[in-house]
Amino acid sequence: MPHERPFNQQERKMKKTLTALACLTLATPAIAADTIKIGLGVPMTGDYAPYAEWQGARCMAEKINAGGGVNGMDIEVLVQDSAADTQTAISLAQKFLDEGAVMLGTIPFSDTMIPVAQVAKSYGVSIFQPQSTQVEMHAGIVDNFFTGVSPDPFTATAAANHALSLGVKNVVLMTSDEGGSWSARTPLWFGDVVEAGGGKVVAKMNFSFGTSDWSPQIAEMKALGTDVDAVYISSIMPDISVLIRQLKSAGIDAYVIGSDGFDDPSLDAIGSDDPSILDKVFFATLAPSHDGSAVTKFIAECKEMGIDVPGLFPATGADTVAVVAWAVEKSGSTDPSTIADTIRNADSIPVVTVDSISFKETTTYAQRTIPVMGYKNGERVLISNEIPANTPTDWN
Repeated sequence: MPHERPFNQQERKMKKTLTALACLTLATPAIAADTIKIGLGVPMTGDYAPYAEWQGARCMAEKINAGGGVNGMDIEVLVQDSAADTQTAISLAQKFLDEGAVMLGTIPFSDTMIPVAQVAKSYGVSIFQPQSTQVEMHAGIVDNFFTGVSPDPFTATAAANHALSLGVKNVVLMTSDEGGSWSARTPLWFGDVVEAGGGKVVAKMNFSFGTSDWSPQIAEMKALGTDVDAVYISSIMPDISVLIRQLKSAGIDAYVIGSDGFDDPSLDAIGSDDPSILDKVFFATLAPSHDGSAVTKFIAECKEMGIDVPGLFPATGADTVAVVAWAVEKSGSTDPSTIADTIRNADSIPVVTVDSISFKETTTYAQRTIPVMGYKNGERVLISNEIPANTPTDWN
């Protein structure tokens, strides 16, 4: 998931978090017999609102309910705005738990997910976050956590493998501490895989979110004295589109490669006047997002139902609901601990974003394929969709 806040913010907030946790009491959720409740305290306003999963979750719940529900029960998605505030997220988690939620979603950053998981644990409830790629969540701090995607080293590896297949040798890595490990370490994992495949990291350069002038980095690339085959960056729009344009204007004919932060419709838009500007752009992401993919079909179905699901990230909420519904149907139980055990022990769980996921070997993150998206004549194309076998192991 992009925009991961730096992990050291967790330390700065720990005293406040511990105070909030100390005020909570152990309880057992009172689950209504006719509903399966999923509580989402997610950013519905603010900078992170475009990445919240609630629209996709509500659409999937409506689709399932229209088909008769799960074992005769409707799915109810409880949604409230947490903005980007950890204390609000904790309060909403407590509220949803008291209302009988059997699964929670929250702000997809480790400094929020960890304390929310700690609150939920006393209820036997887990968090299912459908888009968190942070490695910090798999360090064993909490064990009642699922993410529906694979961590950043997997996306870095998938992108690096394609770069190597194209003959890429000399790469520049752009890093920033502002997005935590997502923007600071993902490029380094990419570089590790490239170098293991015979390529070379010729430079590592820093950047800041919100950059509109990349001329210092571009000047540094030109001063290297060697051709740059590719630039890797794990960042957000519109920064990425500005970088692509300025590299091209400066005559640097390099691939621009990235992670899920590239997966934004506004990136496609920069090719509206000149599709060729996207010819050397590709990225590893959370799910295939080209025309005809399962995600785009789901978004179209939701639109027909009168529900706007504005892009891949909101659509990932469908996986949260699909996984919970599958576990309830499979186990015949709405007990949250039973639901979690059923999810964790499954060989294969059908979802929307990819064919299936499994936690049986990985425990907290989904074992799943990693799609790499590129462009042809300005249109998205799926380049590959595999589980990389050469992912770096220095993160777990």
